[in-house]
Amino acid sequence: MSAEGRQTRSDQTSSPASEMNRGPQSLEQFDHETTADAIAARSKLSVNVSHDISERLRSLAYTHRLSESSIVEVALTMFFARGDDELLGVILKQLGATLRRR
Repeated sequence: MSAEGRQTRSDQTSSPASEMNRGPQSLEQFDHETTADAIAARSKLSVNVSHDISERLRSLAYTHRLSESSIVEVALTMFFARGDDELLGVILKQLGATLRRR
């Protein structure tokens, strides 16, 4: 992942606690950012997900005539907009994220 897509603590002017209390971005702001991101270069990513998540992703994509990869990209963009890497790391660990070995 490029450094421009990642935020570090020094890039943030607010604390992790204030990030958690911050409201969601407006759809207009989010649409503008995703349009700008669409112009940026792409990197391929391969991940394994649970069967339940995979089925829901496929169903959502089919029902709304979207690509699975675009749904995942939007979901990750929204997740990363919630705070800096330190805060997100804490949230992920609380939700059971672990280091996976191949």
